[in-house]
Amino acid sequence: FVLRCNDLKCRVHLNERAIVTTCSHVFCTRCADSSGLSRSANGNRLCPACGTQLINPDDVVMSGLNPSEDYKTSVLSGLSPTIIMECASRGLSFYSYQASQEIVYQEHLAKSLTEKYGTLNQQMDQLIHEANSQIQALQEKMQAMHTEQVALQEKNNELLNAFRERTRAHQQVQKMYQKLKAQMMAYQVADAAGDEVDAAI
Repeated sequence: FVLRCNDLKCRVHLNERAIVTTCSHVFCTRCADSSGLSRSANGNRLCPACGTQLINPDDVVMSGLNPSEDYKTSVLSGLSPTIIMECASRGLSFYSYQASQEIVYQEHLAKSLTEKYGTLNQQMDQLIHEANSQIQALQEKMQAMHTEQVALQEKNNELLNAFRERTRAHQQVQKMYQKLKAQMMAYQVADAAGDEVDAAI
């Protein structure tokens, strides 16, 4: 267990000195100074964590968290066993309260992270679903374009074959025309020659 500043915006690890309150909260010196907890002397101090009014001088004290051996020896010396046990009991209660509050904080943090993870997981599933839908739509579009391309290629081949057939037919007609033309010219020449012979006779 790590003792931390009870200011939820700070939560710095406390290992040397801390400001402790009788309402079982603890703060770093920076947060205690900024909240006025360690400076106010007019009895108007309020605990930054729970809002408890701390009117007595000893309601807020500076505590050394790593005391020397001499301090441990002398701090309770001279006190009756009853007071010593009462101090120890209150110290353990403070520690137990801090530990329970840390557990509550960690549980709340875990719950928040779990909810956030669940939300992110749902968003990720939605993104994956949308991406898969887009991929499927693109695949269908590509398939349709491929089918259209095949149809256009077949149509192009048909037109090309028809053009070749017409070209071949045109060439045949042209040959027949040239042949007939040559025959007609031959007939005309023969007729002209016959006429010339008749005229000479």
